[in-house]
Amino acid sequence: MRFYSSSNRGRPASHAVPLLAALAICGVFAGSAEAAASPALAAPVDLHADSALAATRGSPLVLLFSLPECQYCAVVRRNYLAPLTRTPREADRLVVRELELTSTAPLAGFHSERTSGSLLAARYGLTVAPSVVMLDRDGKLLTAPLLGGDVAGMYGAYLDRALDDARAKLAGAASLRSIDPKP
Repeated sequence: MRFYSSSNRGRPASHAVPLLAALAICGVFAGSAEAAASPALAAPVDLHADSALAATRGSPLVLLFSLPECQYCAVVRRNYLAPLTRTPREADRLVVRELELTSTAPLAGFHSERTSGSLLAARYGLTVAPSVVMLDRDGKLLTAPLLGGDVAGMYGAYLDRALDDARAKLAGAASLRSIDPKP
């Protein structure tokens, strides 16, 4: 591509290439700053307690597996998951926690065992960020993980469908538990 300045019609603008390079570098750093500035969701400390809270609300525990400086993670966090944690009625709020995909920081697991972000990612077969999983009280997957970011503008629809499917499975399991098998 050739760039032309208005004062030098017909001749390449030699200053345009360094200017474009500088703007591209600024864009890269601005994107990284945006990812870093996007506030993280609450980090889990005790997945047993988090999943119990989610169960009282009839919802899955939602875990976002992310990486530092991940722009796609920032979009999923900011545009899709964070708003679900701020609904007006507390009973309608999802319990959403964020883990770093490669973190070895210890936390309590679903059965009070010691685990970490990297161990959980391996358990669920996650190798990309962002990844979002919907889990029941025992840490079992309720739906297939949502892998990757919003590149086609359809992430909200995929997330809504996964939440609906997860809630339906939880409701079905609850109704099965409420049926007394004894005559």
